[in-house]
Amino acid sequence: MDKYVTLEASADPKDAAAYTAGDVVGGLMTFTLPGVAGGGIINSVLLTDDDNEKAEISLYLFDEEPTTIADDAAFAPTAADLKKMICGPIVFAAADFTTVNSLAYAYEGDLNYTFTADGKNQIYGYAVCTATPTYAATKTLHFQMRILTH
Repeated sequence: MDKYVTLEASADPKDAAAYTAGDVVGGLMTFTLPGVAGGGIINSVLLTDDDNEKAEISLYLFDEEPTTIADDAAFAPTAADLKKMICGPIVFAAADFTTVNSLAYAYEGDLNYTFTADGKNQIYGYAVCTATPTYAATKTLHFQMRILTH
């Protein structure tokens, strides 16, 4: 029986220095499917920016664990990693963000990306900045994916 679940993961910046365009923010994220085997369809993603930077972010998703790339390092996936990608990047443009109570959020919906989770029932992601934001080290980029499981 199909049902919707929400998967969550956070990209936690490790230092307060400015990122370079193309850098990974926070390192590798892991999204775990709760008690659901197999995979599903990614319907939407909500990004919450605790620092209210509203910088454009690209979210890259993988159905198997990719090579580890550290926070504030250039996003440089291997050829093997590219074969694990679920879809092209989900882009949250700067203009997509709305500010509420000094926090920013952006939403991308109607995505309909099909995936099969790895043997650990997980999918993985990297948040990659396309500009040069400076996130406070205590702030977080939080991703919530709405998944239709099958």
